Amino acid sequence: MIRTRVLAVGVAAALSLTACGGGSSKDDPYGLETAGTIEAAVSTDQPPFASASKGGAPQGFIVDITDEVARRLKLKVSYKASTVPAALQGLTSGQYDLAASGLGVTAERQRQVSFTKALYWSTTAVVTRTDESASQVTAFGGKKVGVVTGTVQETFIEQRMTGAKEIKFSNQNAAVSQLLSGNLDAFVVGGPDAEAYLKQYKKLKIAISAPVDHPTSMAVQKKNTRLLQAIDAQVGAMVGDGTFLRIYKKWFTEAPADGLVSAWPALKSQLGS
Repeated sequence: MIRTRVLAVGVAAALSLTACGGGSSKDDPYGLETAGTIEAAVSTDQPPFASASKGGAPQGFIVDITDEVARRLKLKVSYKASTVPAALQGLTSGQYDLAASGLGVTAERQRQVSFTKALYWSTTAVVTRTDESASQVTAFGGKKVGVVTGTVQETFIEQRMTGAKEIKFSNQNAAVSQLLSGNLDAFVVGGPDAEAYLKQYKKLKIAISAPVDHPTSMAVQKKNTRLLQAIDAQVGAMVGDGTFLRIYKKWFTEAPADGLVSAWPALKSQLGS
């Protein structure tokens, strides 16, 4: 079985009004917008969940999980570069079948799309330059704090960083660039993403790390229960045969958090505890 991996920048062409993403047939048992192919939006500024290789192809933990699920379902994957807000909107409009990014599961988002079972359990990180002295969330009053529009980290700033001047960006790389140049005092992002940036830029540090109360998952169209069930079933099979943990260890150095182990109890025995 041959899989295609296509990374296209921009908005894909509009789908036919007759498309029925939640339906199913013998040729399309998963209700896909294009039979046999998962149309997947991917945010390639989310290392280690998803980033672009030197050749431009998507890579990362979520990409590896998606590719393995597709292989087991005998489907192809067509990746389209997208921001998180555009990916979620694309699911509701029928442009995409899957948002193949590391998405925080929130009640607001659940009203629009359906989420897979947990794939990761993250933290929230406040990233600063190494010369920044602030190390408490209350110490950023009046400071410029960056965040990507539409992410769960917006709520973190609004609720916990009282008085901070919230500066919104369309993608993570733009925010990091402004932080490095001194135009931002901090950037709030997911913990794994922060760790990836620290490996690239020695001038950065994690000033604050805070636990989250929700998993990180992928999302599908609200109506497409068949695809959701198929993905969850294959991820469960991957957990059972050790493939999930192998992919996890490829991209993360820390052990799976308790929340993830609770979601997939089979991981416990594989971790030796």
